[in-house]
Amino acid sequence: MTDSADDGESNIDRRTVLGATAAGLAGSALAGNASAEGWREITFCAAGDETFSYEVSVTGEVERGGTYETDPGDELVDENTGRGAVAEGRCDSWLFTGEPTDLQLDGPGRVFVDGDLFEDTTEDDEQLPNTITVEGEGPKANYKFRVSGRVEAAENAESSDEISDSNVVRGVVDGGFDVYRYSGAVAFDGADAPVTVTLDVNPD
Repeated sequence: MTDSADDGESNIDRRTVLGATAAGLAGSALAGNASAEGWREITFCAAGDETFSYEVSVTGEVERGGTYETDPGDELVDENTGRGAVAEGRCDSWLFTGEPTDLQLDGPGRVFVDGDLFEDTTEDDEQLPNTITVEGEGPKANYKFRVSGRVEAAENAESSDEISDSNVVRGVVDGGFDVYRYSGAVAFDGADAPVTVTLDVNPD
């Protein structure tokens, strides 16, 4: 049985809400939190269950902060270097000034600087164990969502639907439904007409 929660114009399956919350993804998850004082944001997102380890050095300063909280085990090595690790589709964010100068990565994941994809270590044959279905409830609806891993059209997706940077989908449904396979966590950014969004996480 599907428990639905009314969220504005979109009805998102309860599994959607819980899955996104557990991964720390909500709303404009990868939009970046650069401040007027010149601080920029770098975010490290694991593409799947495996650990994604990182170390970054910058020309200016680095400190904890940004869209996603770092874990206590993540380390501020010195004033311009931070290191840590994420897994299970989760993300870490750091604030910094200047430019990244040295980036060491281990495992499948993606790095975003000020919301833009900066580095991608995912494999082309990465497994996509989850599905997301976007179903229209009447008039044509434009929608957008993003994942921390990778996403591909599974079935029924229109040729006009667009996947950018392998992890952001902009699509349209007109009384039908679109299905995508993805890895990592998902954030549904919204739709301009009523839709129902259902996640099937790690199906057998």
